Amino acid sequence: MIGGLWTAFTNASGQILQIVLLVVLARILSPADFGLYGIATLTLTALQQFSRLGFDTALIQRHEENVDPYLDTVFTLQILRGAAIAGIAFLSAPLIAAFFSEPRATPILRVIALLTVFQALYNPGTVYFEKNLKFHKEFVMSFSGSFTRFVVSIGYALVNPTVWALVAGAVVGNFVQLVVSYLVHDYRPWPRFDRERAMELIDYGKWIFGSSAISFFYSEGDDIFVGRLLGSGSLGLYQVAYRLSNAPATEIAHTISRVSMPAYSKIQDDEAALQEGFHRVLQFSSLVSVPMGIGIVVVAPVFVPTFLGDGWEAMVAPMQVLAVFGVLRSVRTCASPLFRALGKPDYTAKIHAIRLSLMVITIYPLTQAFGLVGTSLSVLLTSTVGIPIATVLVLRLIGDDLRSLVAVVGVPLAGSLLMGGCALAVRRTVTAAFGEGVSFVATVLTGVVIYGLFLLAVEWRYEIGLQAFLGQFKRSF
Repeated sequence: MIGGLWTAFTNASGQILQIVLLVVLARILSPADFGLYGIATLTLTALQQFSRLGFDTALIQRHEENVDPYLDTVFTLQILRGAAIAGIAFLSAPLIAAFFSEPRATPILRVIALLTVFQALYNPGTVYFEKNLKFHKEFVMSFSGSFTRFVVSIGYALVNPTVWALVAGAVVGNFVQLVVSYLVHDYRPWPRFDRERAMELIDYGKWIFGSSAISFFYSEGDDIFVGRLLGSGSLGLYQVAYRLSNAPATEIAHTISRVSMPAYSKIQDDEAALQEGFHRVLQFSSLVSVPMGIGIVVVAPVFVPTFLGDGWEAMVAPMQVLAVFGVLRSVRTCASPLFRALGKPDYTAKIHAIRLSLMVITIYPLTQAFGLVGTSLSVLLTSTVGIPIATVLVLRLIGDDLRSLVAVVGVPLAGSLLMGGCALAVRRTVTAAFGEGVSFVATVLTGVVIYGLFLLAVEWRYEIGLQAFLGQFKRSF
Protein backbone atom coordinates (compact mmCIF):
# COMPACT_ATOMS: atom_id res chain seq x y z
CA MET A 1 0.00 0.00 0.00
CA ILE A 2 2.79 2.43 0.91
CA GLY A 3 4.58 1.60 -2.34
CA GLY A 4 1.41 2.32 -4.28
CA LEU A 5 0.94 5.65 -2.54
CA TRP A 6 4.53 6.66 -3.28
CA THR A 7 4.13 5.68 -6.93
CA ALA A 8 0.85 7.58 -7.18
CA PHE A 9 2.48 10.59 -5.53
CA THR A 10 5.46 10.39 -7.89
CA ASN A 11 3.26 10.18 -10.97
CA ALA A 12 0.81 12.81 -9.73
CA SER A 13 3.55 15.32 -9.02
CA GLY A 14 5.12 14.67 -12.42
CA GLN A 15 1.77 14.97 -14.21
CA ILE A 16 0.88 18.20 -12.41
CA LEU A 17 4.22 19.72 -13.39
CA GLN A 18 3.75 18.52 -16.98
CA ILE A 19 0.23 19.96 -17.23
CA VAL A 20 1.28 23.30 -15.76
CA LEU A 21 4.31 23.35 -18.06
CA LEU A 22 2.15 22.64 -21.13
CA VAL A 23 -0.35 25.33 -20.19
CA VAL A 24 2.33 27.97 -19.51
CA LEU A 25 4.33 27.17 -22.64
CA ALA A 26 1.16 27.07 -24.76
CA ARG A 27 0.67 30.70 -23.80
CA ILE A 28 4.20 31.52 -24.99
CA LEU A 29 4.91 29.12 -27.86
CA SER A 30 2.90 28.17 -30.93
CA PRO A 31 1.37 24.78 -31.88
CA ALA A 32 4.07 24.53 -34.58
CA ASP A 33 6.79 24.75 -31.88
CA PHE A 34 5.24 21.80 -30.07
CA GLY A 35 4.97 19.99 -33.39
CA LEU A 36 8.68 20.45 -34.16
CA TYR A 37 9.60 19.12 -30.74
CA GLY A 38 7.14 16.28 -31.29
CA ILE A 39 8.89 15.23 -34.50
CA ALA A 40 12.18 14.89 -32.61
CA THR A 41 10.69 12.96 -29.70
CA LEU A 42 8.74 10.69 -32.05
CA THR A 43 11.98 9.69 -33.75
CA LEU A 44 13.74 9.05 -30.47
CA THR A 45 10.80 7.06 -29.14
CA ALA A 46 10.81 4.90 -32.28
CA LEU A 47 14.50 4.07 -31.90
CA GLN A 48 14.06 3.31 -28.20
CA GLN A 49 11.00 1.12 -28.67
CA PHE A 50 12.54 -0.86 -31.52
CA SER A 51 15.61 -1.63 -29.42
CA ARG A 52 13.92 -2.34 -26.09
CA LEU A 53 14.62 -5.79 -24.68
CA GLY A 54 12.82 -5.46 -21.36
CA PHE A 55 15.77 -6.19 -19.06
CA ASP A 56 14.24 -4.18 -16.21
CA THR A 57 10.99 -6.14 -16.45
CA ALA A 58 12.91 -9.43 -16.60
CA LEU A 59 14.82 -8.57 -13.42
CA ILE A 60 11.64 -7.61 -11.58
CA GLN A 61 9.90 -10.81 -12.64
CA ARG A 62 12.69 -13.07 -11.34
CA HIS A 63 12.01 -14.84 -8.04
CA GLU A 64 15.40 -14.16 -6.43
CA GLU A 65 15.67 -10.98 -4.40
CA ASN A 66 19.32 -10.28 -5.27
CA VAL A 67 19.86 -9.56 -8.97
CA ASP A 68 23.26 -7.85 -8.59
CA PRO A 69 25.03 -10.48 -10.78
CA TYR A 70 22.94 -9.27 -13.73
CA LEU A 71 23.34 -5.51 -13.29
CA ASP A 72 26.75 -4.99 -14.90
CA THR A 73 25.65 -6.92 -17.97
CA VAL A 74 22.49 -4.81 -18.16
CA PHE A 75 24.58 -1.65 -17.76
CA THR A 76 26.89 -2.68 -20.60
CA LEU A 77 23.98 -3.40 -22.92
CA GLN A 78 22.35 -0.10 -21.95
CA ILE A 79 25.48 1.81 -22.97
CA LEU A 80 25.77 0.01 -26.31
CA ARG A 81 22.09 0.58 -27.04
CA GLY A 82 22.20 4.25 -26.04
CA ALA A 83 25.25 4.97 -28.17
CA ALA A 84 23.70 3.24 -31.17
CA ILE A 85 20.42 5.15 -30.82
CA ALA A 86 22.18 8.49 -30.45
CA GLY A 87 24.36 7.81 -33.48
CA ILE A 88 21.44 6.76 -35.67
CA ALA A 89 19.37 9.76 -34.56
CA PHE A 90 22.20 12.18 -35.30
CA LEU A 91 22.94 10.77 -38.76
CA SER A 92 19.32 10.28 -39.83
CA ALA A 93 18.09 13.69 -38.63
CA PRO A 94 18.05 15.31 -42.12
CA LEU A 95 16.10 12.36 -43.54
CA ILE A 96 13.55 12.46 -40.72
CA ALA A 97 13.12 16.20 -41.19
CA ALA A 98 12.59 15.68 -44.93
CA PHE A 99 9.97 13.00 -44.27
CA PHE A 100 7.92 15.49 -42.25
CA SER A 101 8.81 18.38 -44.63
CA GLU A 102 10.30 20.27 -41.65
CA PRO A 103 14.02 21.07 -42.12
CA ARG A 104 13.95 22.94 -38.80
CA ALA A 105 13.63 19.59 -37.03
CA THR A 106 17.19 18.50 -37.94
CA PRO A 107 19.18 20.36 -35.24
CA ILE A 108 16.46 19.69 -32.67
CA LEU A 109 16.65 15.93 -33.19
CA ARG A 110 20.44 15.97 -33.01
CA VAL A 111 20.41 17.70 -29.63
CA ILE A 112 17.56 15.58 -28.28
CA ALA A 113 19.65 12.48 -29.07
CA LEU A 114 21.67 13.33 -25.95
CA LEU A 115 18.73 12.02 -23.91
CA THR A 116 19.49 8.44 -24.88
CA VAL A 117 23.12 8.82 -23.79
CA PHE A 118 22.08 10.08 -20.36
CA GLN A 119 19.41 7.40 -19.98
CA ALA A 120 21.91 4.67 -20.93
CA LEU A 121 24.15 5.75 -18.05
CA TYR A 122 21.40 5.62 -15.40
CA ASN A 123 22.32 3.50 -12.39
CA PRO A 124 20.89 0.00 -13.07
CA GLY A 125 20.63 -0.56 -9.32
CA THR A 126 17.49 1.59 -9.31
CA VAL A 127 15.60 -1.49 -10.57
CA TYR A 128 15.40 -2.52 -6.90
CA PHE A 129 13.05 0.38 -6.19
CA GLU A 130 10.38 -1.30 -8.29
CA LYS A 131 11.34 -4.90 -7.57
CA ASN A 132 11.11 -4.39 -3.80
CA LEU A 133 8.28 -1.83 -3.91
CA LYS A 134 10.52 0.87 -2.39
CA PHE A 135 9.27 3.87 -4.32
CA HIS A 136 10.25 6.77 -2.05
CA LYS A 137 13.72 6.92 -3.61
CA GLU A 138 12.16 6.54 -7.04
CA PHE A 139 10.18 9.68 -6.25
CA VAL A 140 13.35 11.63 -5.49
CA MET A 141 14.96 10.58 -8.76
CA SER A 142 11.90 11.16 -10.91
CA PHE A 143 10.85 14.44 -9.35
CA SER A 144 14.35 15.87 -9.62
CA GLY A 145 14.21 15.45 -13.38
CA SER A 146 10.62 16.70 -13.73
CA PHE A 147 11.18 19.77 -11.60
CA THR A 148 14.43 20.67 -13.38
CA ARG A 149 12.71 20.34 -16.75
CA PHE A 150 9.87 22.55 -15.53
CA VAL A 151 12.16 25.33 -14.30
CA VAL A 152 14.56 25.25 -17.26
CA SER A 153 11.81 25.13 -19.91
CA ILE A 154 9.85 28.04 -18.50
CA GLY A 155 12.98 30.09 -17.75
CA TYR A 156 14.30 29.57 -21.27
CA ALA A 157 10.90 30.37 -22.84
CA LEU A 158 10.66 33.66 -20.98
CA VAL A 159 14.05 34.72 -22.38
CA ASN A 160 13.82 33.06 -25.80
CA PRO A 161 10.26 31.93 -26.68
CA THR A 162 11.12 29.21 -29.21
CA VAL A 163 10.97 25.43 -29.48
CA TRP A 164 14.43 25.31 -27.84
CA ALA A 165 12.76 25.92 -24.48
CA LEU A 166 11.28 22.42 -24.72
CA VAL A 167 14.60 20.95 -25.85
CA ALA A 168 16.65 22.61 -23.10
CA GLY A 169 14.25 21.46 -20.39
CA ALA A 170 14.31 17.85 -21.58
CA VAL A 171 18.10 17.62 -21.88
CA VAL A 172 18.94 19.29 -18.56
CA GLY A 173 16.18 17.42 -16.74
CA ASN A 174 17.47 14.05 -17.92
CA PHE A 175 21.03 14.93 -16.97
CA VAL A 176 19.96 15.85 -13.44
CA GLN A 177 18.03 12.58 -13.17
CA LEU A 178 21.16 10.70 -14.25
CA VAL A 179 23.20 12.29 -11.45
CA VAL A 180 20.50 11.65 -8.86
CA SER A 181 20.24 7.97 -9.84
CA TYR A 182 23.72 7.51 -8.31
CA LEU A 183 22.88 9.55 -5.24
CA VAL A 184 19.80 7.53 -4.28
CA HIS A 185 21.26 4.03 -4.78
CA ASP A 186 24.69 2.82 -3.72
CA TYR A 187 25.24 0.25 -6.50
CA ARG A 188 28.18 1.23 -8.69
CA PRO A 189 28.05 -0.48 -12.09
CA TRP A 190 31.01 -1.29 -14.30
CA PRO A 191 30.91 -2.37 -17.96
CA ARG A 192 31.11 -6.18 -17.90
CA PHE A 193 29.34 -8.77 -20.01
CA ASP A 194 28.12 -12.21 -18.97
CA ARG A 195 26.79 -13.99 -22.03
CA GLU A 196 24.82 -16.63 -20.13
CA ARG A 197 23.00 -14.11 -17.98
CA ALA A 198 22.40 -11.85 -20.98
CA MET A 199 20.72 -14.72 -22.84
CA GLU A 200 18.47 -15.45 -19.85
CA LEU A 201 17.23 -11.87 -19.87
CA ILE A 202 16.91 -11.74 -23.65
CA ASP A 203 14.83 -14.94 -23.68
CA TYR A 204 12.27 -13.31 -21.39
CA GLY A 205 12.57 -9.89 -22.98
CA LYS A 206 12.01 -10.96 -26.59
CA TRP A 207 8.26 -10.55 -26.16
CA ILE A 208 8.78 -7.22 -24.44
CA PHE A 209 10.70 -6.20 -27.55
CA GLY A 210 7.89 -7.42 -29.80
CA SER A 211 5.27 -5.69 -27.71
CA SER A 212 7.27 -2.45 -27.64
CA ALA A 213 7.81 -2.43 -31.39
CA ILE A 214 4.13 -2.98 -32.12
CA SER A 215 3.12 -0.64 -29.31
CA PHE A 216 5.13 2.15 -30.91
CA PHE A 217 3.10 2.06 -34.10
CA TYR A 218 -0.09 1.75 -32.09
CA SER A 219 0.67 4.55 -29.62
CA GLU A 220 2.71 6.84 -31.86
CA GLY A 221 1.44 5.94 -35.33
CA ASP A 222 -1.32 8.52 -35.06
CA ASP A 223 1.29 11.22 -34.31
CA ILE A 224 3.40 10.18 -37.30
CA PHE A 225 0.33 10.20 -39.51
CA VAL A 226 -0.80 13.65 -38.35
CA GLY A 227 2.68 15.14 -38.67
CA ARG A 228 3.16 13.71 -42.17
CA LEU A 229 -0.33 14.44 -43.55
CA LEU A 230 -1.41 17.60 -41.71
CA GLY A 231 1.89 19.28 -40.76
CA SER A 232 3.74 20.32 -37.60
CA GLY A 233 1.05 22.80 -36.48
CA SER A 234 -1.63 20.11 -36.42
CA LEU A 235 0.81 17.71 -34.77
CA GLY A 236 1.38 20.25 -31.98
CA LEU A 237 -2.38 20.63 -31.45
CA TYR A 238 -2.91 16.88 -31.44
CA GLN A 239 -0.06 16.08 -29.06
CA VAL A 240 -1.04 18.72 -26.52
CA ALA A 241 -4.67 17.53 -26.72
CA TYR A 242 -3.50 13.96 -26.12
CA ARG A 243 -1.26 14.82 -23.18
CA LEU A 244 -3.87 16.94 -21.41
CA SER A 245 -6.74 14.52 -22.01
CA ASN A 246 -4.70 11.44 -21.06
CA ALA A 247 -2.82 12.84 -18.08
CA PRO A 248 -5.03 10.91 -15.60
CA ALA A 249 -4.82 7.74 -17.71
CA THR A 250 -1.05 8.05 -17.97
CA GLU A 251 -0.70 8.44 -14.23
CA ILE A 252 -3.01 5.52 -13.48
CA ALA A 253 -1.33 3.29 -16.07
CA HIS A 254 2.15 4.02 -14.74
CA THR A 255 1.11 3.56 -11.12
CA ILE A 256 -0.59 0.25 -11.90
CA SER A 257 2.37 -1.06 -13.88
CA ARG A 258 5.00 -0.05 -11.33
CA VAL A 259 3.15 -1.42 -8.29
CA SER A 260 1.06 -4.35 -9.46
CA MET A 261 3.59 -6.14 -11.68
CA PRO A 262 6.08 -6.89 -8.87
CA ALA A 263 3.18 -7.56 -6.49
CA TYR A 264 1.63 -10.05 -8.90
CA SER A 265 5.02 -11.70 -9.35
CA LYS A 266 5.19 -12.44 -5.64
CA ILE A 267 1.74 -14.15 -5.63
CA GLN A 268 1.81 -15.64 -9.13
CA ASP A 269 1.11 -19.17 -7.84
CA ASP A 270 -1.92 -18.17 -5.73
CA GLU A 271 -5.01 -17.87 -7.97
CA ALA A 272 -7.30 -16.55 -5.23
CA ALA A 273 -4.80 -13.84 -4.29
CA LEU A 274 -4.42 -12.92 -7.96
CA GLN A 275 -8.19 -12.55 -8.33
CA GLU A 276 -8.45 -10.33 -5.29
CA GLY A 277 -5.43 -8.28 -6.31
CA PHE A 278 -6.71 -7.76 -9.85
CA HIS A 279 -10.11 -6.65 -8.56
CA ARG A 280 -8.47 -4.07 -6.30
CA VAL A 281 -6.28 -2.76 -9.13
CA LEU A 282 -9.25 -2.53 -11.50
CA GLN A 283 -11.32 -0.73 -8.89
CA PHE A 284 -8.53 1.72 -8.15
CA SER A 285 -8.20 2.51 -11.83
CA SER A 286 -11.95 2.90 -12.34
CA LEU A 287 -12.55 5.05 -9.26
CA VAL A 288 -10.03 7.63 -10.46
CA SER A 289 -9.81 7.44 -14.25
CA VAL A 290 -13.51 7.18 -15.19
CA PRO A 291 -14.68 10.37 -13.44
CA MET A 292 -11.60 12.30 -14.53
CA GLY A 293 -12.05 11.23 -18.15
CA ILE A 294 -15.71 12.19 -18.22
CA GLY A 295 -14.83 15.41 -16.42
CA ILE A 296 -12.32 16.32 -19.15
CA VAL A 297 -14.97 15.74 -21.81
CA VAL A 298 -17.27 18.19 -20.04
CA VAL A 299 -14.76 20.96 -19.22
CA ALA A 300 -12.65 20.93 -22.42
CA PRO A 301 -14.73 23.64 -24.19
CA VAL A 302 -14.09 26.10 -21.35
CA PHE A 303 -10.63 24.89 -20.32
CA VAL A 304 -8.92 25.49 -23.69
CA PRO A 305 -9.94 29.15 -24.22
CA THR A 306 -9.42 29.99 -20.54
CA PHE A 307 -5.93 28.55 -20.10
CA LEU A 308 -4.40 28.12 -23.56
CA GLY A 309 -5.81 31.14 -25.36
CA ASP A 310 -6.01 31.89 -29.06
CA GLY A 311 -4.69 29.42 -31.63
CA TRP A 312 -5.65 26.28 -29.71
CA GLU A 313 -9.43 26.13 -30.29
CA ALA A 314 -9.14 23.29 -32.83
CA MET A 315 -7.95 20.87 -30.12
CA VAL A 316 -11.22 20.92 -28.11
CA ALA A 317 -13.07 18.16 -29.98
CA PRO A 318 -10.01 15.86 -30.34
CA MET A 319 -9.34 16.38 -26.64
CA GLN A 320 -12.86 15.21 -25.78
CA VAL A 321 -12.60 12.07 -27.92
CA LEU A 322 -9.14 11.28 -26.57
CA ALA A 323 -10.41 11.68 -22.99
CA VAL A 324 -12.81 8.78 -23.60
CA PHE A 325 -9.90 6.81 -25.03
CA GLY A 326 -7.95 7.63 -21.87
CA VAL A 327 -10.66 6.07 -19.70
CA LEU A 328 -10.61 2.85 -21.73
CA ARG A 329 -6.82 2.87 -21.76
CA SER A 330 -6.50 3.12 -17.99
CA VAL A 331 -8.93 0.23 -17.49
CA ARG A 332 -7.27 -1.90 -20.19
CA THR A 333 -3.82 -1.25 -18.73
CA CYS A 334 -4.74 -3.26 -15.64
CA ALA A 335 -4.17 -6.44 -17.67
CA SER A 336 -0.64 -5.76 -18.96
CA PRO A 337 1.29 -6.09 -15.65
CA LEU A 338 -0.68 -9.26 -14.89
CA PHE A 339 0.37 -10.77 -18.22
CA ARG A 340 4.03 -9.91 -17.62
CA ALA A 341 4.04 -11.18 -14.04
CA LEU A 342 2.56 -14.53 -15.07
CA GLY A 343 5.13 -14.99 -17.83
CA LYS A 344 2.76 -14.09 -20.68
CA PRO A 345 4.23 -10.88 -22.13
CA ASP A 346 3.31 -12.17 -25.61
CA TYR A 347 -0.36 -11.51 -24.82
CA THR A 348 0.26 -7.78 -24.75
CA ALA A 349 2.20 -7.91 -28.02
CA LYS A 350 -0.59 -9.80 -29.76
CA ILE A 351 -3.29 -7.42 -28.52
CA HIS A 352 -1.22 -4.47 -29.70
CA ALA A 353 -0.92 -6.13 -33.13
CA ILE A 354 -4.69 -6.47 -33.43
CA ARG A 355 -5.27 -2.86 -32.41
CA LEU A 356 -2.57 -1.68 -34.79
CA SER A 357 -4.24 -3.50 -37.67
CA LEU A 358 -7.51 -1.71 -36.97
CA MET A 359 -5.74 1.65 -36.79
CA VAL A 360 -4.07 1.07 -40.16
CA ILE A 361 -7.49 0.39 -41.69
CA THR A 362 -9.37 3.33 -40.14
CA ILE A 363 -6.97 6.23 -39.57
CA TYR A 364 -6.67 7.52 -43.14
CA PRO A 365 -10.37 7.60 -44.10
CA LEU A 366 -11.42 9.03 -40.73
CA THR A 367 -8.70 11.71 -40.80
CA GLN A 368 -9.56 12.63 -44.38
CA ALA A 369 -13.22 12.97 -43.41
CA PHE A 370 -12.96 14.64 -39.99
CA GLY A 371 -9.39 15.95 -39.58
CA LEU A 372 -7.89 15.65 -36.08
CA VAL A 373 -11.24 14.45 -34.73
CA GLY A 374 -11.10 11.56 -37.19
CA THR A 375 -7.60 10.62 -36.05
CA SER A 376 -8.84 10.64 -32.46
CA LEU A 377 -11.82 8.45 -33.37
CA SER A 378 -9.49 5.91 -34.98
CA VAL A 379 -7.45 5.72 -31.77
CA LEU A 380 -10.63 5.32 -29.73
CA LEU A 381 -11.87 2.46 -31.91
CA THR A 382 -8.64 0.53 -31.49
CA SER A 383 -8.85 0.75 -27.71
CA THR A 384 -12.48 -0.37 -27.75
CA VAL A 385 -11.51 -3.54 -29.62
CA GLY A 386 -8.63 -4.33 -27.25
CA ILE A 387 -10.67 -4.39 -24.05
CA PRO A 388 -12.80 -7.52 -24.69
CA ILE A 389 -9.74 -9.47 -25.86
CA ALA A 390 -7.73 -8.52 -22.77
CA THR A 391 -10.72 -9.32 -20.56
CA VAL A 392 -11.08 -12.87 -21.93
CA LEU A 393 -7.38 -13.54 -21.40
CA VAL A 394 -7.46 -12.19 -17.84
CA LEU A 395 -10.46 -14.36 -16.96
CA ARG A 396 -8.62 -17.45 -18.19
CA LEU A 397 -5.42 -16.65 -16.32
CA ILE A 398 -6.96 -15.99 -12.90
CA GLY A 399 -10.04 -18.22 -13.15
CA ASP A 400 -12.47 -15.32 -12.75
CA ASP A 401 -15.90 -14.58 -14.25
CA LEU A 402 -17.11 -11.57 -16.24
CA ARG A 403 -19.86 -10.55 -13.84
CA SER A 404 -17.40 -9.93 -11.03
CA LEU A 405 -15.33 -7.59 -13.21
CA VAL A 406 -18.42 -5.70 -14.40
CA ALA A 407 -19.49 -5.26 -10.78
CA VAL A 408 -16.11 -3.75 -9.93
CA VAL A 409 -16.42 -0.94 -12.49
CA GLY A 410 -20.19 -0.45 -12.09
CA VAL A 411 -20.08 1.96 -9.15
CA PRO A 412 -17.44 4.34 -10.60
CA LEU A 413 -19.19 4.34 -13.99
CA ALA A 414 -22.63 5.15 -12.54
CA GLY A 415 -21.23 7.91 -10.34
CA SER A 416 -19.21 9.37 -13.21
CA LEU A 417 -22.21 9.51 -15.56
CA LEU A 418 -24.29 11.25 -12.89
CA MET A 419 -21.43 13.68 -12.24
CA GLY A 420 -20.99 14.34 -15.96
CA GLY A 421 -24.66 15.17 -16.47
CA CYS A 422 -24.75 17.60 -13.56
CA ALA A 423 -21.45 19.24 -14.52
CA LEU A 424 -22.58 19.67 -18.13
CA ALA A 425 -25.75 21.43 -17.02
CA VAL A 426 -23.74 23.78 -14.80
CA ARG A 427 -21.20 24.50 -17.57
CA ARG A 428 -23.87 25.51 -20.07
CA THR A 429 -25.72 27.68 -17.60
CA VAL A 430 -22.70 29.44 -16.08
CA THR A 431 -20.90 29.98 -19.40
CA ALA A 432 -23.86 31.86 -20.83
CA ALA A 433 -24.18 34.04 -17.73
CA PHE A 434 -20.60 34.61 -16.51
CA GLY A 435 -18.12 33.49 -19.18
CA GLU A 436 -15.70 30.62 -19.64
CA GLY A 437 -13.33 31.26 -16.73
CA VAL A 438 -16.03 31.23 -14.07
CA SER A 439 -17.71 28.33 -15.83
CA PHE A 440 -14.55 26.21 -15.60
CA VAL A 441 -14.30 26.66 -11.84
CA ALA A 442 -18.01 26.04 -11.28
CA THR A 443 -18.04 22.95 -13.49
CA VAL A 444 -15.02 21.36 -11.77
CA LEU A 445 -16.40 22.04 -8.29
CA THR A 446 -19.76 20.59 -9.27
CA GLY A 447 -18.13 17.43 -10.57
CA VAL A 448 -16.01 16.93 -7.47
CA VAL A 449 -18.95 17.45 -5.10
CA ILE A 450 -21.40 15.25 -7.01
CA TYR A 451 -18.98 12.36 -7.42
CA GLY A 452 -17.84 12.58 -3.82
CA LEU A 453 -21.42 12.59 -2.53
CA PHE A 454 -22.26 9.63 -4.76
CA LEU A 455 -19.39 7.56 -3.37
CA LEU A 456 -20.35 8.45 0.19
CA ALA A 457 -23.97 7.46 -0.47
CA VAL A 458 -22.93 4.12 -1.97
CA GLU A 459 -20.55 3.49 0.93
CA TRP A 460 -23.29 4.27 3.45
CA ARG A 461 -25.92 2.14 1.71
CA TYR A 462 -23.95 -0.83 0.39
CA GLU A 463 -20.52 -0.65 2.07
CA ILE A 464 -18.73 -1.11 -1.26
CA GLY A 465 -17.44 2.41 -1.81
CA LEU A 466 -14.18 4.17 -1.19
CA GLN A 467 -13.57 3.19 2.43
CA ALA A 468 -14.13 -0.52 1.76
CA PHE A 469 -11.95 -0.35 -1.32
CA LEU A 470 -9.00 1.22 0.53
CA GLY A 471 -9.16 -1.46 3.20
CA GLN A 472 -9.28 -4.26 0.65
CA PHE A 473 -6.51 -2.73 -1.45
CA LYS A 474 -4.25 -2.54 1.59
CA ARG A 475 -4.86 -6.20 2.44
CA SER A 476 -4.18 -7.28 -1.14
CA PHE A 477 -0.90 -5.40 -1.62
